[in-house]
Amino acid sequence: MQQENIQHLAVIRLSALGDVCHAMAVVQSIMKRHPLMQVTWVTSPLEANLVRLLDGVRVVEYDKKSGISGLLALRSQLKNQVFDVLLHLQWSFRASLVSRMVKAKRRVGFALSHSREKQHWFVNELAPEPQGEHVLDSFLSIASVLGVTQPSLPCELSLPEVNFNLPDRYVVINPSASKADRNWTIEGYQAVLDRLLEKGILPVITGGPSADEASFAELIIADRGEQVRNLVGKTPLNMMLTVLKGASLVVSPDTGPAHMSTLVGTPVLGLYAHSNPQRTGPYRDLDKVVSVYEELVEKEYQKPIAELPWSTRVHDPRAMQRIRVDHVLAQLDALI
Repeated sequence: MQQENIQHLAVIRLSALGDVCHAMAVVQSIMKRHPLMQVTWVTSPLEANLVRLLDGVRVVEYDKKSGISGLLALRSQLKNQVFDVLLHLQWSFRASLVSRMVKAKRRVGFALSHSREKQHWFVNELAPEPQGEHVLDSFLSIASVLGVTQPSLPCELSLPEVNFNLPDRYVVINPSASKADRNWTIEGYQAVLDRLLEKGILPVITGGPSADEASFAELIIADRGEQVRNLVGKTPLNMMLTVLKGASLVVSPDTGPAHMSTLVGTPVLGLYAHSNPQRTGPYRDLDKVVSVYEELVEKEYQKPIAELPWSTRVHDPRAMQRIRVDHVLAQLDALI
C-alpha cells in the first residue's frame, strides 16, 4: 500500500498520561506529514482529556472498568469503518483486545525486542528496531511506516486560559508521582522551595485531586503558605498544561506532568531512581535529570547497565531517598 493512499488511521494508546503525551507528539507529526488523513484514537477516559487537545483527532473512549461489555460497545461503535492502518502503541494484553475491536488492513506493532504480552499475535506488521532507548523512540519506530521519524515537540494544542494571577516568572514543583515510593523527600522539596524563594522566584505546587497528593503538598509547604502558590487539585489536565507552559522550569519525579511539560515546551528537572531516565525521562531534557538509577540498578542486579534489559526497574523502596539535595540544588542553580 502506498502511503499517499492512506486516508483513515486508527491509534491505540489507552494510558498512562506520560506515554499518551509521547504518543501525542508522534501522532501530531503524522498529521503534519499527512494533513488529509483522518485520525481516530482509542484511549481511556482520563487520557482522553489530553488527546482532545489535538485538533483534528476523533477521540473514542474505552474504560477498562467496562470489561467485555465495553469491548463489544466499542466494536459496535466502529463496526462500519475499516481503517487503512492501525498503530498499536501499547503492548498490554488489554490494549491488544481493544485493538481487535477495530477493523484495519494494516496493524502495526512494536519490534519483537520491545513487544510484551504477545502483542505480535494481534498485529500483521512489526515496526523496525527503534533508533533510541526512549519509549517515544519506540513509538516513532511504529510511526516510521508512515514516513515519520521525528516527534512534533512542542505540540500545538488547544489550551484554555487560566486565571491564577501567576507572575511572568515562576517555577512549578510537581512533587507527587503515581506511586508514593516514586516521590522524593519532603526535606528535598523544601530545600528547592527555599532556594527559589531566595532567588525571588514564585514556587507553584501542582498535583492531582487525591487526598494523598494534597496532604503531601501541605507537608512540603509547611509554614511557607503565603510565599508559595498551591494549585494541587485545582487544575484539570487542560488547565494543568497551561500552567506548565507558562513556567520557567518544572521540577518533577517520573510522572505525567513531567511529560506534559515536554509536550508544551517547558524544560524539566527530572528526579529519577526507579526507572531508566534514558527510557522514561523528559524527552528533550535528559541532560537535566538528576538520577541515581544507574548505581542502584547495577547494585540490585550485580550487572553493568549495558547488560540489563531496556525495561529493568529498581525495586528498592527507598530509592528516591538516595537522590542528594545538593545535587538537585546544583542542577536548579544551573537552570535558573
